[in-house]
Amino acid sequence: MRAVAVVLGLVACGDNATEREVCEPPTGELPTTGPFLEPYAVELPEDCVIGGLRDLPGRWFISNPDQFFQFEYPKYEGGCTTGFSRSFATEDHDEADRTKSTRYTWSDGTRYYERTRQVYDFADNYEIARGTVSCIRPDGTLAVTYLRFDSDNLERYFSATGVRFAPKDELAANMELVGELGPIVGNEAIYGLNLIVENNIAYVVGTDGFDTIDVSDPAHPVRLGHVDGYLNDVRIVHGGGKIVAFAASEAGDDRVWIIDATDPAAPEFVSVIDEYAHSLQVRTTGPLTELFLANYTAGVPRYDVSNPLAPVKTGTSVMPGQTLSGIHDLTVYGDRIYANNTDAGFVAVDTSANFSAPVELGRKASAYSHASWAANINGREIVLHGDEGMAGSEGAAFLRVLDGDPASPTFMMDIGRYQSRREVGIHNIEVHGTRAYISYYQDGIRIVDLADPTHPVEVAHYNTWNPESAYGGAFEGAVGVRKAGDYVYVADLERGLIILREL
Repeated sequence: MRAVAVVLGLVACGDNATEREVCEPPTGELPTTGPFLEPYAVELPEDCVIGGLRDLPGRWFISNPDQFFQFEYPKYEGGCTTGFSRSFATEDHDEADRTKSTRYTWSDGTRYYERTRQVYDFADNYEIARGTVSCIRPDGTLAVTYLRFDSDNLERYFSATGVRFAPKDELAANMELVGELGPIVGNEAIYGLNLIVENNIAYVVGTDGFDTIDVSDPAHPVRLGHVDGYLNDVRIVHGGGKIVAFAASEAGDDRVWIIDATDPAAPEFVSVIDEYAHSLQVRTTGPLTELFLANYTAGVPRYDVSNPLAPVKTGTSVMPGQTLSGIHDLTVYGDRIYANNTDAGFVAVDTSANFSAPVELGRKASAYSHASWAANINGREIVLHGDEGMAGSEGAAFLRVLDGDPASPTFMMDIGRYQSRREVGIHNIEVHGTRAYISYYQDGIRIVDLADPTHPVEVAHYNTWNPESAYGGAFEGAVGVRKAGDYVYVADLERGLIILREL
């Protein structure tokens, strides 16, 4: 991999500063080909603060509450003498990919501009370009226009507003750090996306592949084995004398990887299930173990994995109703499937009569239905639902506690809810006893007591996110969470594996 040269518009501090430094127009280069060549052609508010970019450096939360699922947490750096830049790495593809990538940042002290562009010569010069133009407003917010172009949809523009963003609260409350491993171990990286922990082994997947980690001494986790890849989710199945990992691949092959992890020191890729999955779930009923796939379609494929090295497809459950983006994740609870159907909401179905034609039991609207968990708390069936989108004036990143009894007149209705803050979404949830363990991206791990499901109460947290080192996108921080024994295990996008203990 080779780094692309970044052409940065330089600005000089002028002598016309009054109370504070004012930056003069830059002498740096701008792109000469492709879309979005002219920063001043993009409409911004008339009240942009002249020289206001002196206040740009730092973290922002940028969103449009009325624009579906458009948000990010950029980190800006710079000043009058160096220019202002969005701080993130851009790398060229190698020559075999036959792709030309460029990035420009430019500023005149008042208006910030960046543009990235990729041209794919193996696809008849198919082109993608993304840009941002912004300025500081008198109220201290950031006015932003997003620029989007591709050869199919041509130019599109989205407006948004940025507000200052920082960690929500102190590092920890009623939790402590025990140990961690990553992000770099030897010559390999651990950028965690999800994990399973059992029998003192953590099975971690992420953007660099699959890792087996000995956590018998949680203060000193030790990597045992590794398989290269880009894996989003993982489940472990025991059968036929084997320990097998099923991993959802995002590595370009779009298949479910089958990894023999019987010897944790030497995990081995074996074969694939020839279907795409973003998320996975497992149900075990007596000797039968089944694997369910969430794959951004309206269907949920199911496989018999009782012999995990030889999966057998047993059908596809087609969720009723309109779907746009498809199913992101799901919870299997007896004969019920709770499907996180992204922009089509959260749907509950009964598959007992016919798996291929399930009966809808209830549906919950959601800005972006992302994660769920079904549980029985003190004899009451509940379903937890996590939003990831930020739409609406109060945000949508709620943990919603729903009535989980299909015989109840309030089935799938809110009976309680919890929100860390409106700017941060939920990634994963699981329940142990009366407590929900939530991976909350930039808000780290949040533990919520549900002894009274109508009044969820946060009882502990640990902020894993570091605003100084995180790259500055929509998805950072804690994404995978598992409670095992006395410890809480976290797959973190920047830090790898983190091991915590409740106090």
